[in-house]
Amino acid sequence: MTDPRAAVEFRLPAASLTKGDLVNTTPGEDDWQEVVGVFLAESDAKSDEIRMLLGQLGGRYVVVQLTDLAPVDGGLYFDDGGTPMIYGDDESDDLPVSDIVSSSDGLRTYLYTKYELVSVRAR
Repeated sequence: MTDPRAAVEFRLPAASLTKGDLVNTTPGEDDWQEVVGVFLAESDAKSDEIRMLLGQLGGRYVVVQLTDLAPVDGGLYFDDGGTPMIYGDDESDDLPVSDIVSSSDGLRTYLYTKYELVSVRAR
């Protein structure tokens, strides 16, 4: 019997990404980010900067905007003052959670060829 929570990963052309897809930006390291915008043509762009970029690319590339949520790679504890802290590794000190987590409005912009295969999770 298959667990309905299991995630299946596959690859598809960047040009077929849609808002809400989960993309692994660094396969092998599991850096999953949610697609918040896919821009193939100048008419798709919501900002002048993206519109100008797409005009220079001549349809050969896809501009993809993704969330920017940094993974937290350490255990969590609360110090004596109640501050949530993340354990550091051998070379680094423990840090407050607020120093490690991403801001709520973080955004990454990637440029893929329209044929480039991107790792995504099935919905």
